[in-house]
Amino acid sequence: MAAAAVLLAVGALAACSADRQDAGADARAAGSAAPLPPPPIGAVPVLAADVANRALPIDPYLLNRDQRGQLEAAVRMVTEHCMAGFGFGYHVPAGIDTGFTPATRTANRYLVSDPAFAAQYGYHAKAQPPVPPRADPPTGAMAVALSGSTDPGVKPGSQGAPGGQDINGRTVPRGGCVGEALDRTGASAQNGNGGDDRLARDLDAQAWEASKTDGRVLAAFRSWSDCMKAQGYTYGTPIEANADPQWAAGAVASAQERATATADARCKVQANVVGVWFTVESAYESVLIEQHAEALAAVKQDIDKRMRMAAQAVAS
Repeated sequence: MAAAAVLLAVGALAACSADRQDAGADARAAGSAAPLPPPPIGAVPVLAADVANRALPIDPYLLNRDQRGQLEAAVRMVTEHCMAGFGFGYHVPAGIDTGFTPATRTANRYLVSDPAFAAQYGYHAKAQPPVPPRADPPTGAMAVALSGSTDPGVKPGSQGAPGGQDINGRTVPRGGCVGEALDRTGASAQNGNGGDDRLARDLDAQAWEASKTDGRVLAAFRSWSDCMKAQGYTYGTPIEANADPQWAAGAVASAQERATATADARCKVQANVVGVWFTVESAYESVLIEQHAEALAAVKQDIDKRMRMAAQAVAS
């Protein structure tokens, strides 16, 4: 039943999964937006892997890792408490931690930038995740209580899962226990069913796309490419090197991949690619934030409200 997919979604916060699925749509929306003129920038800092300590202007309007964790914990707790009310001892499975979850949004944002990390992992940003123990997905009445529907094609928590069924003398809420958890943590269509706000995501993607073709970033790319060429590697941009299809051949990095990634990171340092890229992207974000100031103020209020709701859900 589709409940198996639901478990994974809830385990990693249902909305986060939706966010990642919508990443392509964000990029397409950014590509269709009106081109932004190159914004002015101030002094360019020298940055490499330490860019992880820098915040982007759009960050206050997107969930950070701690906020996602709090929402996930609240969704898990409400779901399990709701299921217990129907007489089911159900536990939401937690996600798999590979040890490579970025602490900030700028960590790894400008691709490989730490020579030591590159020497060990190449372009593989994640370790091969361990295989989680298999568990039979809920069936029958338990599945209905969880999802609010008998139709395996209906996404739990959605309007298509109306609930209303009687199980053990209790009425299943709209969207099942998943729907109740999402409702109590402020999930909505605008915030991707519990993840990041669509406008904030779109602006984030638009600034990223604009930065990649900005003349100042392209100049840094050319310096990087010259540095790589001197070491025997022919890539026009760091993006091309990172996306080389041969790196996808194995679950772990080959010796060739590690050597290429190490040269890549060192050339980024030499050309200050990360410093330039971060500065330029930040400037584009600042322009977009100013253009959408009123709407983004509402986004920030929504995040604050959802965090209060999550805290109340856990405390109740």
